[in-house]
Amino acid sequence: MGNMLLQEKIDNLYSLADRFLHIGDQNGYVYADDLSLLNKSIHILINELYPQRGVTLEQEAALCLALLMGYSVSMYANWEDESKKQAILARSWKILPTLSPSQTKERLSTLCNELNHSFEIN
Repeated sequence: MGNMLLQEKIDNLYSLADRFLHIGDQNGYVYADDLSLLNKSIHILINELYPQRGVTLEQEAALCLALLMGYSVSMYANWEDESKKQAILARSWKILPTLSPSQTKERLSTLCNELNHSFEIN
């Protein structure tokens, strides 16, 4: 997968997951068809992007962030997806200390801490 295509898919997954998180914010209505289509698009992208690696450290961080967000909102999650989410979380913890300060690093760190906390509770 080319670097530009990879980045486009990362950006698309991040955008879709963010839209999913705020789906009812605009008019307060959530339509089942819209929710289903959005979730299906997210699930397709996480499956495409899971085996990929970022070309740069920053792209790897953006990839991990988008994947973790995608797995966190996916309604199609199963035991295999949970194991993939754990693997992405481990990848994220490995790269976080080496990242330069950035908005991506801050978001990834926050999400990793939230996910660790939720795994501890369960």
